[in-house]
Amino acid sequence: MTIPNIYIVEYWLPFPSSEYGGVQIVVAECDVHCERILAAAVDDYHKQKYPSYREQIANAIKKAKRYPVDAECGIVHEFLT
Repeated sequence: MTIPNIYIVEYWLPFPSSEYGGVQIVVAECDVHCERILAAAVDDYHKQKYPSYREQIANAIKKAKRYPVDAECGIVHEFLT
């Protein structure tokens, strides 16, 4: 079993839809798992308005800080505007 990472991910939603951006804190096993968790949290409205949302999330994850952690996987905290 791999030790998951805690990811500090800048919110992928661009201005002006997210005026001040935000951050999502996610515990995941790997980048792909982190992307799946964040994509599952996207509502239908944003999926239609931003059809490239998966790519935008993946790019945000590439820039994310990550640290090993002993915790369960999922979104731990988020601050969004």
